[in-house]
Amino acid sequence: MEANADTVGMISNPASGHNRSQFQALKQRIDRCTPIHHVITASAQDIDSALQTLAAKNISVLAINGGDGTSSAILGRLLETRPFAQLPKIALLPGGTANMNAGDVGIKGSLKKAVEVFCHWAEQPASGSATTQQRRLLRVQLADGQVQHSMFLGGGAIIHGTEYAHREIHSRGLRDDFSLILGTVRTVWGVVRDDPQFNRHISIELRLDDSEVQHFDTLILAVSTLQRLSFGMRPFWSDAAGAIRLTLMEQGCSKFGRTFTSIIRGRPNNNAKASSGYHSHNADRIELTLSGPLNLDGEILQCDGRVCITATQPLEFLQL
Repeated sequence: MEANADTVGMISNPASGHNRSQFQALKQRIDRCTPIHHVITASAQDIDSALQTLAAKNISVLAINGGDGTSSAILGRLLETRPFAQLPKIALLPGGTANMNAGDVGIKGSLKKAVEVFCHWAEQPASGSATTQQRRLLRVQLADGQVQHSMFLGGGAIIHGTEYAHREIHSRGLRDDFSLILGTVRTVWGVVRDDPQFNRHISIELRLDDSEVQHFDTLILAVSTLQRLSFGMRPFWSDAAGAIRLTLMEQGCSKFGRTFTSIIRGRPNNNAKASSGYHSHNADRIELTLSGPLNLDGEILQCDGRVCITATQPLEFLQL
């Protein structure tokens, strides 16, 4: 796919993590890139009108300059409202505090570098071809009927790790992969040491597709459509069919530190098995029943009742 074959649009969230300190400089560079139709949003309520504006321009590539929550919110509305006759290809820029989605299927590097790479691609008719990768979104329907979209859903100790990162790391200005590593290491250390700040668990009833309901006292829950998570973690090891990946670690799972480390490296050891409290599954439909918080792409939602998770149709993500 060559740059001159496509009409390019971009939606920016200037309030997202990395944009906050450098958006004006980035905007100047984007404004000089005349092939890009750039729309700036002030809140989630602006997303529908931004998409409609770009649909009227007949764009075929949509860049999103924001974090995980921004990208999933925009892509969710893209799929729900269908403003485009044909879905555009997607380019994710790492504009947020956490950029898990962009790290998997987005433009790599710092935000400044990613903006420059994308602008150069848009400006140069002979800049060469780009490949694409397919990913789906999670469509998450809550007990009250509210629908959210994300590419990652987490529960249990993940919640406490997120809270710690916001409180102790992001508040000090650290907003890159290193901050996520620090938060993960601190969470694992807290679990190993049975620190109640991190070792709080949650009761979950789980149904995969049409299987029987299972009850778990859950330490860690991770559900995603991504191939890899923050800083290259690959915590899913099931090879069964299904568009959604799930890993669940039970409270009291054995040899936690060593087994967790092997799992996130994508090389689960011999202890990573159901009899030791470690589960990995793929499914097309997941139902959770719980009372407590869930992390959807960094946003913490309080849930009380059934949560139904399905996968959307695949989207094409631009690789530069």
